[in-house]
Parts: sequence; structure tokens; C-alpha cells
Amino acid sequence: MHKLTEKEAILILPAVVDNEASQDERDAFFAFIAGNENVRNQYKDALLMKRLLSEKLARKTAPPHLKQAIRDTLQNLKSQEELDSTQDLGRDQPVTDHGYRSKSEKKSTTLLFRYLSAAAVLLIFTLVTVQILNRVNPSAIDSSAQILENISLEHFIHSGGNLIDPQFSFSSITEAEHFLAENHQLTITVPHIEGAEIAGIEMSEFTDNFNTPLLKYHQHEINETIYLFAFDLNEVSALNNLVRNSHAAAACKEREDFYVTEIDNYHVVSWLWNNTWYTAVSNHNGYDLASLVEPLNYSSQ
Repeated sequence: MHKLTEKEAILILPAVVDNEASQDERDAFFAFIAGNENVRNQYKDALLMKRLLSEKLARKTAPPHLKQAIRDTLQNLKSQEELDSTQDLGRDQPVTDHGYRSKSEKKSTTLLFRYLSAAAVLLIFTLVTVQILNRVNPSAIDSSAQILENISLEHFIHSGGNLIDPQFSFSSITEAEHFLAENHQLTITVPHIEGAEIAGIEMSEFTDNFNTPLLKYHQHEINETIYLFAFDLNEVSALNNLVRNSHAAAACKEREDFYVTEIDNYHVVSWLWNNTWYTAVSNHNGYDLASLVEPLNYSSQ
């Protein structure tokens, strides 16, 4: 796997956010941001901006003046790059035996041009986005930024979907339920997932200053991990900046109900048992995952 520089990581960040990067690029990107807080924060900001736009604003065609502004910016950058390249040829500088710049020099120039182009487009897009978001109700922004299903997926993605050793390991679901009741005063049902064993529980910091149980399951036969968050709805209701996906909340009323939210080609499965809200994330199709959880009514979907 190619090890990225910070400049390269920033260059492919938009493709990662839009799920257009290759798997190798994604692996390299997430490996890089694991040790680089600056780019990691830029990635989180980009995800937030995308979520705000997709959930609160109708998708419309960009106005002609914005399209033209982007085209003009790119053309100006290209013209400047070509001019600099022509001037470089007339200067006294190290050249190859054939009298022209080496491939590595050309590659650096091309990469720089791509980087500046992407930065220019991102700058224009950011300025326009800020203007749009300034017209949106601030309370709506806070709510959309803290949707349970979206944050659940972010935790799964940031872990790489791997079974990272949990804080507390258990041999059975009953043992896990007793642990939550005795140590955290949480009376919840730990779901049985067919073909999977509960690996343990982590009292995860879901968002700033809010912790909730993360139940980790492992499917040994296919070596897959399932992340399952459990939320006390009374605690969620007490927080102004944390809400459920509105469609999921409307769909899940009975014990057999569930809802699959599709986010960036991942599925998050939500359901409600008593006063506990569950969000499950894995590499599965969401309906396949729901079919493994009893008594969710998969057949009626």
C-alpha cells in the first residue's frame, strides 16, 4: 500500500468523502489520518458539510455564474501552469541528457497543478456553502450534525470495520446483560444475532460528553464484525443536538419493525425495543443483517 504524504491525502480527500476513491486509496487515506489530526479533522468537516447539504437542502443545478467561475479558475490555473512550464525551459536549470525536464519533475508539476485546481474548486464550493448554510435555521444544523445513524456509521468506518478488542469480554448474552445492569444501571436486551457471537462491550464515547454501549459481535465463519449501539431514548431526548433518523423513527413503532438507512453505500439498521434504540452497522446488506436479528420482521419489508 502506497504511503501518502499530507498533500496527497488532502488531494484525494474529496474522492474518499464522495466514495469515489479506489479501495487502495481509501486504505492509504485512513491509514494516514490515523496519525494525522489535521487531515482527520478536515475529513470530519467534509463529512459534516456533505451531510448538511444532503439532509437539509434540496439538490439543484448549480447556477451558470458558479459554473463559469469554476471553469475560469481552472483555466487560469492551467494557463499559469503552462506559462511557468514554458519559462522553465528557457532558464538555466538541470536537465536530462535530452535537454528536457525529467519525468519526476513533470510529475511534481502535474501533481501541484491538480492540487491547486482541487483547492480552488473546494474554496469556491466552501464559500458558496457557507452562504447557503447561513440561511438555514441554526437548530436544524445542530440536529442534522448529530443523527444517531450517521455517527454510528462513522465509528464503524473509522475502525475499518475490524474487531478491535472491546473493553469488556463476555461468553454469553446473559452475562453481558448482567454486566450492563450491575455496572451501568442499564436494563436493556442484548440482541441475539444468528451466526454471530458477542465479543464484548465498549462504553463508547459516541459524541462529546455522551457515552453509550457499543456491542461488538463476531461472525467467525465469514470473519465479519457487527457494531451495535444501544441508546436510552430518555437520555437522547435530553440532548438537543442528538436525534434519530426521522424516517427510521417514524417506521419503528412495534418490536418487529426495523428501518435500513443507506449512507455512502453502507447500510445502518435501526429498531426500537421498549425504550432502547438500536443501530447496527456491518459490511452486510442491511436487510440481510436484519434477517439475523430476532424478532425483526424481515419478511414483511
